[in-house]
Amino acid sequence: MTGLETVVLRVAGTAAGALVKSLLTRVPGAGLTPDPAAPAPRWRSPAELGEPEIRRLTETLASGMNPVCASLPEHERLAALDAVADAFATLGPLDADALFEADLDPAILAGPLPPPPPGLNAAAERLYRDLIALCCAHAVEYVTTLPAFGARADVELVRRTGALGRALDRLDHAGGGTAYAFEERYAHYVAETHGRMQLFGVTTSTARQEWPLDLAYISLAVSGEQELMPGRPGAHQTSVRAEQALGAAERVLLRGPAGSGKSTLVQWLALNAARQAEGPWSTCVPFVLRLRSFTSADALPLPEEFLRASGVPLTAPPGWVEELMSSGRALVLVDGVDEVPQRLRTRTEAWLRSLITAFPKARYVVTTRPSAVPESWLAGQGFAPHSLLPMEREDVRAFVRHWHAAARAGGQEVDAYEAALLEAVGSRRDLGRLATNPLMCALLCALNQDRRMQLPRARKELYDAALDMLLVRRDTEREILGVEGVYLTREEQIALLQRFAYWLIRNGQVEAVRDEAVEMVAGWLDAMPQVRADAEQVFSHLLIRSGLLREPVRGSVDFVHRTFQDYLGAKAAVESRDFGVLVKNAHDDTWDDVVRMAVGHARPDERIRILRGLLRRADKVKSAHDRLVLLAAACLEQAPELDPAVRADVQERTALLLPPRTRAQAEELAKAGELVLELLPLDADLDEDEAEAIVRTAGLVGGPRALSIIARFRQDARLGVAFALSDAWARFDAAEYADTVLSGAPMPSATLLVSTREQAAQVGRLTHLKRINLHWSPGLPGLVAQRPDLEWLFVFRNEGVSDLSVLAPLDRLTFLGLSLCPNVRNLAPLAGLPLRELSLVGLPEGLPLDPVHDLALETLALGYPLGADCVGDLPLPEGLQALHLLGESGRLSLAGLDRWPALRGLAVNGDDQARDVARAGVPALTSLSITAAAPDLAGLSRHERLAFLTLSQCSVADLAPLRSLPHLRQLVLNHCGQTHDLGPLADLDQVAISVFGTASVTGADHIPPERLRLRRP
Repeated sequence: MTGLETVVLRVAGTAAGALVKSLLTRVPGAGLTPDPAAPAPRWRSPAELGEPEIRRLTETLASGMNPVCASLPEHERLAALDAVADAFATLGPLDADALFEADLDPAILAGPLPPPPPGLNAAAERLYRDLIALCCAHAVEYVTTLPAFGARADVELVRRTGALGRALDRLDHAGGGTAYAFEERYAHYVAETHGRMQLFGVTTSTARQEWPLDLAYISLAVSGEQELMPGRPGAHQTSVRAEQALGAAERVLLRGPAGSGKSTLVQWLALNAARQAEGPWSTCVPFVLRLRSFTSADALPLPEEFLRASGVPLTAPPGWVEELMSSGRALVLVDGVDEVPQRLRTRTEAWLRSLITAFPKARYVVTTRPSAVPESWLAGQGFAPHSLLPMEREDVRAFVRHWHAAARAGGQEVDAYEAALLEAVGSRRDLGRLATNPLMCALLCALNQDRRMQLPRARKELYDAALDMLLVRRDTEREILGVEGVYLTREEQIALLQRFAYWLIRNGQVEAVRDEAVEMVAGWLDAMPQVRADAEQVFSHLLIRSGLLREPVRGSVDFVHRTFQDYLGAKAAVESRDFGVLVKNAHDDTWDDVVRMAVGHARPDERIRILRGLLRRADKVKSAHDRLVLLAAACLEQAPELDPAVRADVQERTALLLPPRTRAQAEELAKAGELVLELLPLDADLDEDEAEAIVRTAGLVGGPRALSIIARFRQDARLGVAFALSDAWARFDAAEYADTVLSGAPMPSATLLVSTREQAAQVGRLTHLKRINLHWSPGLPGLVAQRPDLEWLFVFRNEGVSDLSVLAPLDRLTFLGLSLCPNVRNLAPLAGLPLRELSLVGLPEGLPLDPVHDLALETLALGYPLGADCVGDLPLPEGLQALHLLGESGRLSLAGLDRWPALRGLAVNGDDQARDVARAGVPALTSLSITAAAPDLAGLSRHERLAFLTLSQCSVADLAPLRSLPHLRQLVLNHCGQTHDLGPLADLDQVAISVFGTASVTGADHIPPERLRLRRP
């Protein structure tokens, strides 16, 4: 396409938009009907048409169709009207968005509606079709007359014009028609390949039915760190929707346990990038690389091999992938580091490093189980670590609804099962402990239906029931026998499957070549003469009928989920009495679940052998000591019957690892289940880190006993403990936790995290807590109405906030934080608030700061594109005492900073600002924070009054230059590399040092404990 053609298309798009806009502004409605019917009273004017409005519209239109209705008996007429209303209910509420998706065309709107239901006579069917067409026309007419429609149409026109512009930009980037045409073909292939998924428990037939990912996918949360005040030491662990977190960073390491949804999330990212959906990936081209597919390869794929290596049957133009990688338009999705054998993980890391070095502009997302690599893995390459969090109550309920919606789409009657399961997961604690990830939720959904709402109570019982359902009950109840000419009992199927699973585990693989698997089955069948079929028939039967195996790529076979492989492999290990093999491999994180499940399968005397073996090996292998002891503790939950002496030995060893001091230790301990709650040293003299970690451990375990432990810390006002109390709220019933913990928690300096409707409903009675961190998007108006006495408010990721005048009742508010609120239009409403501190991050580009100038601010944090070149150009308050420049604001020059001579605190971002600060004239500066830079520490000597220095994600080689700062009192090193030598500062008795996220520290032997705080990854 030539440049002239591009210009013509742009002009055409703009002209078309202007024409449609002019038509919309001239006509009071769409003009589709001469006598529009009102689906609701004019005084009500709802912004969308739900079931009541559609029924009213249907009745109104039917009353004017006398010739059509005259021949119909009343019951037939009412049946037709009900059928129309039911048909529209399948679309959901009709609003402006729904009509824009149909291009304001009644015929397109009517397209997805079902045909007349069975049972209507010919005249009633004719009435049904006529009413459908009329309702669509009148619905479009009505919505286009609403007062807000014009403004909403403007937004839609801008978006569509932008989409056209982006498409043209992609055409320009592609460098020619051939590359562009291939990119379109590839995007279509990815969308088709990743746009559908199988749902466990719904898909069990030979057809391997798949469901639209849009229907099946639910958004999960990942952990993140949110600074208490940008630029200050310390952070508040928070939860963020996974898509948002991944979209906010160029490189992400996503950690999550088995079944947590990592691979599905990768599929979702690929789908949205291929669809060119709005967001950070709208111009990206996705490449999905499943690492398990490369374990037998001599080397990992280079960019030109990405398509072939991932099984894409398309041939790209020469240099196409490399151009995308170089330009930053490639989204490289690397799934499953944990599925790479340990011996090959160094190779994987080297491969990723080389890709990033060669193509630094590309976007990367890497997934792994938490135990496979440390959180700091790839941190030096700028990867932001996030962990998929266990599903909260609302996530579980959403999953249950999605699963049953998919079942309904397949023609199943599941309303009663859905209602029963929603009630059960809300009231039964044992189910709440099981339903922590998508796989376990799917198991519960399937078993709830299969077992007529009689659900298991323990994890092992859950897996046993699932195997019974998949291997026997489904086919037996549907009278499906011998479809492949093979008749296998449950025991015969399990015997073969568990041997295959154990072979994969022993060989460090998660998939096998099909021919090799068939060959192994042939050998196993020699010991099963009662099976009258050859190996190929038997394996085909297992692959097609069991629901446990799949063939993701032709010729390659694996288990539908790693959990089933581990469960069956553990059973095979116990039956083979391979206890030594289990213990020998227990240091390997890929064997964690195998060992734990083996203890569940084993008899009491066999459990003793496994657990004593773990403890003996812990004594011999010092590097794996803690891990093996904690694994033994985690195994106790799977051992309902065990020698008391062995149990006591494990408990005593575990007690030596207590109390925990970090989040990572808390997560490890929580894997032992409720047992760990009995071991926590609650009466000890705990420092802040220990008390915080104990609260986090109890929160992760959950249940009534955990709640009672957390309640013991409710009076602890130390900052870390108070934040842990706030974070744990989401894991318990909101009202019960508010009564038991928060009602007696002073939390003077910590914030209360509010992220759900249930939590928001409790805020009104927690009037002693004046600091709120709001993560629930619809909740701001209600929060302000309940709590006009708030003194501190942080609003996070809230697209619903546009008019800040909603904050007017907060006449005691001294701190306000707005982070990632993209629709804020004007800062002027802040003028009436008594603010002393203000944080503005992730707001619309160029949002004017002029209203801020007249505020009596002491501290201001800025983190969005300001439309200025230097700090001196900003209209900041004259008396400003602290300024924090973050994110996009980190591109500003510090020229003009001397306009604020009273400035005592400063936070800068990036190398340019770090260099500027060494030259800036800020005579009163006492606090400085530098992020993501290689700072010149010697250059800081001019700031003689500097007392507090924070370095975050900085390259710091030598700390000796800091000795020239005579008033330095506190140094914080936050994720600044792998090793720090604190020796040069050891004799500075007045300096307190805090080190976070560093693997090793030297020179700390002579620093007293009261001066040094270490928090390892």
